[in-house]
Amino acid sequence: MSSAAFFVIKVTVSALIIAGVSELAKRMPSLGGLIAAMPLTTLLALIWLYAETGDYQLAYAFTRSVLFAIIPTIFFFITALYLFRRGASFITILMASFVIFIAAAAVHQYFLPDKLR
Repeated sequence: MSSAAFFVIKVTVSALIIAGVSELAKRMPSLGGLIAAMPLTTLLALIWLYAETGDYQLAYAFTRSVLFAIIPTIFFFITALYLFRRGASFITILMASFVIFIAAAAVHQYFLPDKLR
């Protein structure tokens, strides 16, 4: 299979899953949230990475890096929940949460051992 065709398949499958989760969340927010919190992005990226490279060690390093990246992600959600409770505007919530995530990710990258980069 050509790399262009594989890329189209990756984009299509990934987009369908994201769209499906957002549609489900309209009807059942708790189930949509549960599915969104699943490591779907990680699962897809891991499948695509391994399918393209066949590199077991690269897949292992990627998976380990994702585990450590959960910490900055938690800061995103804590910020968002705090601002939702305070009645902030939606755009403010998104912007502030993302800024906090970027700051936490920068700290994460700074303190991450070299062997995990």
